[in-house]
Amino acid sequence: MEKIRFDDFIKLNRGFDLPDSQIEEGEYPVVASTNIKAYHKAYKVEGPMVVTGRSGSLGSVQYIEGRCWPLNTTLYVKDFKSNSPRYVYYFLKTMHLEQYNAGAGVPTLNQNHLHSLKINIHKKDAQRRIASILSAYDNLIENNNKRIRLLEQMAENLYKEWFVRFRFPGHEKVEFENGLPKGWKIWTIRKLCDINRRTLSSKNRGLEIEYLDTSSITCNQISGTESYIVRDAPSRARRIVRHDSIVFSTVRPNLKHYGILKHTPNNMIVSTGFAVFDSKYDIANIIYLFLSSQEVVNYCQLIAEGAVATYPSIKPEEIGRLKIALPNIEIAVKWNNKLEIIYSEILNIQKQNELLSRQRDLLLPRLMSGKLEV
Repeated sequence: MEKIRFDDFIKLNRGFDLPDSQIEEGEYPVVASTNIKAYHKAYKVEGPMVVTGRSGSLGSVQYIEGRCWPLNTTLYVKDFKSNSPRYVYYFLKTMHLEQYNAGAGVPTLNQNHLHSLKINIHKKDAQRRIASILSAYDNLIENNNKRIRLLEQMAENLYKEWFVRFRFPGHEKVEFENGLPKGWKIWTIRKLCDINRRTLSSKNRGLEIEYLDTSSITCNQISGTESYIVRDAPSRARRIVRHDSIVFSTVRPNLKHYGILKHTPNNMIVSTGFAVFDSKYDIANIIYLFLSSQEVVNYCQLIAEGAVATYPSIKPEEIGRLKIALPNIEIAVKWNNKLEIIYSEILNIQKQNELLSRQRDLLLPRLMSGKLEV
């Protein structure tokens, strides 16, 4: 290993402005300080790219394989100076960048202090070997994520077949009345669900919670939760959730901060920025697939923009007025159970990813410090 100045290792640059109102759906990740916030039609930098938080949330490091748009709350690596991009990513993860906070109010990364630091890095050959070992774990995790996306697409396709196109099992023998299969009925979401039913009491100030913010879930993918004691938690940490609770961000629905929570910890609390839907019947998967459909998301965004153009949001009761066509509840429950098989497989793969992540994170500091030879 050799000791050099940080600014001889890499060069960091501040990200770029992109107001939420200007995000248009596309293929390029919009990278915030802790996660991918959305996907935009344009990009600012070529990949591979390493991005970390500059303002607000510090310490998180992300590796983006292709083109992306790092936001102005981030720093991205403009120049890798011939170092392995993957190695740079893993190295920054071990630096605990949150310790270089220079902000009096809002946490801000002190770049000047960072650039003058003396650091120990591996020679180029060792960098590539270390990156290869650790990225093997990340590649397995990404392959699992692709499997998850395929399973989610399968669930969406089944929903569309059964509840939109009405090509459900045995549909050939069913008569139609007023555009619906005979025996089907129109329900409002508020008739099927309790909405924001349970809120954390102020008496629980000493309770330890796992908090999920609106920005930490996108298209049913959770990027992480934060542990708090209630008295120290954000004021928005109030909504109580359970297994099969559906969370739907009421602000800018087009950003798709929604999901269905499976086997949640008993102490999980979510932001009041979510509308929380708890199905009164065992049909949560069907309701989730309805609420997450592109047609519903587009409708909710239209209502949100019509309400307040500068801060587009939709009221939970407006979502509750949405209508869905269903067969009788007994049949709907049976079909929901078929969808549950898919979501159970997704949950198993997510658990595999958690195990792989823990194994990688145990190796990471030992490899980067040189305690483990490569």
